[in-house]
Amino acid sequence: MSEKKKRIIRCLSCSGYAWIEDDDGQVVDCDWCGGVGYVYRDEKDVDTRIPEADYPHVADILEKLEMERMREIGYTGEAKKPWEQAIRQRPKDDD
Repeated sequence: MSEKKKRIIRCLSCSGYAWIEDDDGQVVDCDWCGGVGYVYRDEKDVDTRIPEADYPHVADILEKLEMERMREIGYTGEAKKPWEQAIRQRPKDDD
């Protein structure tokens, strides 16, 4: 298969998280992508795992895709000060 015809896409099984919960509620690596979160898709729309030997060649692409996914779920890469964190906000008294 030609390398140019393969695309890297987010794993449909785990939505890019690289893990799933099994029937017992245990967190395990996604079997479909092998815990990577992304797979190759060929010209026939067949998805396959990215072989470990390819990691050095696709690392930059995977990093960019992961940053894109993180932004989609609200990650900005910046730490919030404690007083800005919602979990640390005290409810206002209704008095």
